[in-house]
Amino acid sequence: MVSIKALLAGLVGVSLCMADISGVVTDTGGTIPIPGAVVKLENAGWTATTGTDGSFKLSASTGILPVNGKMLPNGLSAGITGNLMTVTIAERSAVEVTTFDLNGKALSNVRQIMETGIHTIALPQRKAGVYLYRVKSGNGEVVLKGNSVGGASSGSGVTAQGLSSNSLAKQAKAAAAINDVIAATKTGYLNYRCVQYNSDTTGIQIKMIASAGTVTDTDGNVYQTVRIGNQVWMAENLRVTKYNDGSAITLDTSTAIWASASTFSFSAYCFYNNITNADSIKKYGALYNWYTVNTKKLAPAGWHVPTDSEWEVMQNYLVMHGYNYDGTTDTSNNEIAMALAAKTDWISYTVVGAPGKNLTKNNSSGFSALPGGSLIYGGTFIVQSYNGSWWSASEVSASYAWYRYLIYGSDYLHRYYGFKSCGFSVRLVRDN
Repeated sequence: MVSIKALLAGLVGVSLCMADISGVVTDTGGTIPIPGAVVKLENAGWTATTGTDGSFKLSASTGILPVNGKMLPNGLSAGITGNLMTVTIAERSAVEVTTFDLNGKALSNVRQIMETGIHTIALPQRKAGVYLYRVKSGNGEVVLKGNSVGGASSGSGVTAQGLSSNSLAKQAKAAAAINDVIAATKTGYLNYRCVQYNSDTTGIQIKMIASAGTVTDTDGNVYQTVRIGNQVWMAENLRVTKYNDGSAITLDTSTAIWASASTFSFSAYCFYNNITNADSIKKYGALYNWYTVNTKKLAPAGWHVPTDSEWEVMQNYLVMHGYNYDGTTDTSNNEIAMALAAKTDWISYTVVGAPGKNLTKNNSSGFSALPGGSLIYGGTFIVQSYNGSWWSASEVSASYAWYRYLIYGSDYLHRYYGFKSCGFSVRLVRDN
């Protein structure tokens, strides 16, 4: 994938913007703006705070500009701020500015004779979107891409010298492609995280779900919670390493021990692939075997591991209230995978209604399920990014217990039984 930085490699003294993203943060109904929310493009590091109308903009205020006193070839540089383009030339010449859309179609053309120095050109107001501005002076040429929002634009460098408008449009589209996460945080609301594929995007609507408060485990980890019907669930996977009496849960990284677990009972936890990275642990939580769940000491006071029937209550509530991907409400037709799955980290897939189909439409329930993977009988870690599995507190037999799981390519919340020795994620539900 071509990046803006790669397109400008070799040009001297270039300052550029890597993102132009704007939109509004509201409640789930889309009508009440949420001011004071912090919006961030996580990998790029861009941040903004929403205004009183809930609006935000993640962008730089300038495009191609001189750096350290150096100029681009032919003494030409240009930048965009608001509805003004600033052009710097080293000698008197005709300056021509042509505006293109991203299909390479010319929309307007301005030509002026300018003296040596810095000049401003008023840009025509345009509807929200991304445009290309080619600036020519003598033999010099630079191209900016501008993201127009409400008549104001900000620009970033695309390339310089001699490409056709169609080629420039193709390069601009490629340069706008990213694989990042846009996040929004605000006290009283669940953290919002969603994949972001385009660095030039206007009119994004972030709908934040009200939080049901927080719960703190024995280690002091704080988790967000969400109300689903009459139940309050953790909106994150458990990662506690001590029981609620303060005693340590066994951290077991030996696959040989897990592999022989069918022959005896032992309580243990681990992290996927035995990782030690704090960010990954916080995101995905820990994997526990069912013997640990069965101690009934995992949860802090007022909380517990949900039974199989409590999972069923949550499932039926979501179906009856239209959370199936197609809006149907027949409880015999469970299609709530998208409503439960988070907006990030799921492998893409083509099945309609599956978590991997369109991540931006996931997580209407706020459950925020991530594909944390499992440790299966035999001591093998599997399917992180593909599946997420969560224990219930209900056993089936001496060797098996019930659990729920989501798959990247299926529209169902699945119910099955697994070896008690398997390592699955855990969510807690609040006592009634």
